[in-house]
Amino acid sequence: MPEYDLLADLYNLEYAHDYDVPFWLSLADREGGPVVEWGAGTGRISAPMARRGSKVTAVELSEEMIERGKRKNESVEWIAGDMCRVKLDKVYGLAVCAFNSFLCLLDLEDALDFLNNAREHLAPDGLLGVEVSVFSPEELAEPSVSQLRHDFTRQLSEGKLDRFSASRYDPASQIMDMRLFYELYDDGGSLKNRRAHELKIRLTTRDELELMLRMSGFSVESIYGGFDGEPFDSGSEHLIVLARRR
Repeated sequence: MPEYDLLADLYNLEYAHDYDVPFWLSLADREGGPVVEWGAGTGRISAPMARRGSKVTAVELSEEMIERGKRKNESVEWIAGDMCRVKLDKVYGLAVCAFNSFLCLLDLEDALDFLNNAREHLAPDGLLGVEVSVFSPEELAEPSVSQLRHDFTRQLSEGKLDRFSASRYDPASQIMDMRLFYELYDDGGSLKNRRAHELKIRLTTRDELELMLRMSGFSVESIYGGFDGEPFDSGSEHLIVLARRR
């Protein structure tokens, strides 16, 4: 997991979107009390919550990510640690595990360890929100040859960032192996930096996630397929599950 240190300088450039932030802000407003974000990255969600007035603890394994997160909002309490095992000295009304942080847990044991740890840090009847991406059958189909695809171009104030990727999914283990390639250009179009990064994630389904939550002492409250509260169906690109501590 510390390999995310290697991408910390690109994280804010790569993930500049905020379409999901209002959803989490509304939950923080509704639930009240302090908030913990598990796998917080550089605080893309934690910082806006803190600006809104919530008392936020952000847990992140990458020290480099934390250093960048501290620059976004000084009132966020940053904790360096493994979200499966770190012990905090307080309980929370809302816990957030968003933007595929849950998929970085590569086996069922780690996933259950995290859910049990998250439950221990919630107040009675506290709420946990987990959000993961849903991949299409085409993305999961095993290619006959490795195929490189262009994921996106980010236009920057000085230049641009291009990302390419090649992925392979193993349905037996539910592991997706991803090879990411980054090219950073200056405003004159000259290549400044090129790097590659390997990443593994373990995909999950609605039923599996719901079962793990129930096994870990949660009652599933809501399941959505998007950040406007739309139902989860076969065309959904996101799976959002809200569950309360029993």
